[in-house]
Amino acid sequence: MPRNEDNLVNNAKNLKEEKFISLYRVFVDEIYRYIFLRTGLDATLAEDMTQEIFLDVFKGLNEFKGLCSERTWVFKIAKNKLFSFYRKQCHQKIEFIDIEDPLIGGLSDSRLETEKLMESALESQIVCDCLNRIPKHYRITLMLKYVDDKSIKQIAKLMDKSPKAIESLLQRSKNAFIKEYRLSQAKE
Repeated sequence: MPRNEDNLVNNAKNLKEEKFISLYRVFVDEIYRYIFLRTGLDATLAEDMTQEIFLDVFKGLNEFKGLCSERTWVFKIAKNKLFSFYRKQCHQKIEFIDIEDPLIGGLSDSRLETEKLMESALESQIVCDCLNRIPKHYRITLMLKYVDDKSIKQIAKLMDKSPKAIESLLQRSKNAFIKEYRLSQAKE
């Protein structure tokens, strides 16, 4: 009788491993891209988080009841991991930029539309470089707003901050991005 129990346990382990391998193969690239775009285009961080997500997927396989699609379930784990990351990032020290900086002086100029600047240039290497030069919490705030199209209230909820604090953080993030963008343009 114990031998049958051992076979059942081994079969269950094998099925779990096969299921995990299948989920991993199907979703790893999509999850990586999802995380990469939302962590400030940081490849190392995206790889680490993707690994953590799939570790959670493996751990949770026995609890998955099939009440939603596997994709929905895997992405829910990814979103939860991402939101935890956002909360941690926002509790780190906030850096301030001197608003008297001459490069930022033209921000009130109505011709400069930060949203269009980010949307039209997101694919360019210049923008990626600029984003990588600003503080991580600024990068994340911009990604939430302009890549994920989150509202101020949604970002505030994700980051456990007030909407007013997020508006201020978003403005500082835009200023930092614009400063870096202008500096990179001046070098060309």
